[in-house]
Amino acid sequence: MHLFQDYLLTQEKKKMSIFLYTQPHCGFCTIMKSMLDEIGKKYYTIDISHSYNARKFLKERGHTTVPQVYLNDYHINKNPNTEEITVQDLKEEIEKAEEKLEWPWQDSGIEQTI
Repeated sequence: MHLFQDYLLTQEKKKMSIFLYTQPHCGFCTIMKSMLDEIGKKYYTIDISHSYNARKFLKERGHTTVPQVYLNDYHINKNPNTEEITVQDLKEEIEKAEEKLEWPWQDSGIEQTI
């Protein structure tokens, strides 16, 4: 299972994907899963107890607890107290991250010169 999670991290980070870093018996992780489910966005649950790369990723970013939510490398739940985060707060943070990570389309206007 852990090899699949590590593979998933590698492959899905090439796309715009939401990752919920969690571990067994984590009540706050269950709360966060419920909020993400309510928003209706697809997300991947990464159990850090089975993934060295996931633990390394979180440690490199200074995290010592879960749940942590990332859209690719953009940290979503910056408030460390999961109980204080509302579904609306989470949704707005995800939307902000999506806007920042979208391809910066800008019309070059080259068609006008041809």
